[in-house]
Amino acid sequence: MTRSRAPTGVVALVAWLVFVVPCLRGALAQEAGVAGRPPGSVAHFALRAQPLAKALQDFARLTELLVLAPAPLLDGRTSAPVQGDFAPRDALERMLAGTGLRAEFARPDEAIIVAQPAADAAPSAADASDAALPIDGIGESGERRAFAGMLQAHLIDALCAQPAAVPGSYRLVAQVRIDNRGTVVAVNMVASSGSAARDAAVLHALRALKLDDAPPADLPQPVTILLRPEGNGVHFRCPPAASRG
Repeated sequence: MTRSRAPTGVVALVAWLVFVVPCLRGALAQEAGVAGRPPGSVAHFALRAQPLAKALQDFARLTELLVLAPAPLLDGRTSAPVQGDFAPRDALERMLAGTGLRAEFARPDEAIIVAQPAADAAPSAADASDAALPIDGIGESGERRAFAGMLQAHLIDALCAQPAAVPGSYRLVAQVRIDNRGTVVAVNMVASSGSAARDAAVLHALRALKLDDAPPADLPQPVTILLRPEGNGVHFRCPPAASRG
C-alpha cells in the first residue's frame, strides 16, 4: 500500500505535554474559584521560581487556560516567579521570562509554548540546541521521526475518509495511547472542536487506527494530537483517494 505523505502544518503530534487539570471542571474548580470564570479573567498568582514543567502544572490549576508544551522544550528550564493579580495571558508571559520560550495564543483559552526566534531568545540554562526543536516536540530521534511520519500519514488517511472529520477547518486536541502492536488502546478528548458530530468522527478515526509498527520504546505516552485550522502558513489538502487505499 502506498502511504500518503502527511500535509505540513495541520497535524502536530508526538511528545506534547498537555497542562490541563480535568477535575477543574468539577469540585476542585469550585473549591479553587475557577469554574465558570471567563478565560481572560484576572486571578491571583503566587508562583515561585521552579522547574518550568511544574510551574505550568501549578498555573493550570489557577486558570481555565489550556497550555500545550512540547516536552523537550521544558527540560532544564526554570520559570520566573509570578506574584500578584494578572490575567492568565500576562501571568504566563511573566512565567516564561528569561526561559527562551514564548506562548502563542491560538484562542483565548488555548496557548502553545514554542521556542523564541534565536535573535530574540534570552540566555537559558537549557542547551542552546533546544531552540531548533520543532514545534511538534519530537526531538532529533530518527526512530521517533519515522514513527511520527507513519502515524501522521495513517491519521490523515483516516480523517480524510470521513467528511465530517476532514482537517483544516477546525482545532481539536486529543490524546492516544498506542500498544506494542501499533494498536490504539485509549483515546481521550482534551479540547473539543466545538461540534459534537465532528468530535465523534475524529474520535472514531483515532480509535480505528492500526499502525504498521509499534511506537519507539522511549516515546512518551499518551501521544497528544493537535489538529489545527488552515491559515497563518498552515495549508491542507486530502491526498487522492487512490493513495489512501
